Amino acid sequence: MLPKIDVPIYEITLPLLKKKIKIRPFLVKEEKILLMAMEAEDENSVLLAIKQIVTNCCIDEIDVDKLPILDLEYIFLQLRARSIGEIIDLQYKCNNDIVKEGEETKKCNSIIKLSFNALEVEPTFEVNHNKKIELTPRLGVVMKYPDFSIISKMEGLKETEMLTKMITGCIEYIYNEEELFYAKDATENELTEFIDNLTREQFEKVQEFFDTIPKMKKSLDFKCSKCGYQEEVVLEGIQSFFG
Repeated sequence: MLPKIDVPIYEITLPLLKKKIKIRPFLVKEEKILLMAMEAEDENSVLLAIKQIVTNCCIDEIDVDKLPILDLEYIFLQLRARSIGEIIDLQYKCNNDIVKEGEETKKCNSIIKLSFNALEVEPTFEVNHNKKIELTPRLGVVMKYPDFSIISKMEGLKETEMLTKMITGCIEYIYNEEELFYAKDATENELTEFIDNLTREQFEKVQEFFDTIPKMKKSLDFKCSKCGYQEEVVLEGIQSFFG
């Protein structure tokens, strides 16, 4: 039997669950999984690949399907930094409009290289974000963060269906003055009916939970060496961080 190669073990703390877990760098077999998903250029394929890689590389037993998406993205970025390198290089196309007298307006289209340290990317938390949403003085809902099991059900749905399924999937429980009604004890139709009977103002309060949800985000200063155009480039979502 051939000898096994020792790999380093790292301990990280998940930003939402506040749980410490141990991870190992991903190996050639995991890199192959990621490269195949990136070549497919399909968001669902990339998410499935990330799920598989995180499952493989977590030393501690963890249910990846139940991990908040933010924690899943955080683990993956940590793995990327520990496996390939902390510095991620990206290419960004300058979209500045070049106006010359007597000629049509053209995009600059110059390709500029940007780089950042993956270990410096941290979740952003909005001040007004709250999991507990008061709908009336006597009624409200407590939400949970979307996880992979919820996101995987979104494929192929229309936008309105997707929004409803996302909201019902993220309800932890509904409460009034006397009782708690846990979503796991209700049917999907019952939860959908509850959402459909909200007023516009109440629905917007629920939507605010998703609008202000913590995100993995990184701002980079962009300056085009060709035309001199400057702007702030904001990377958000795991696919933005692929180098």
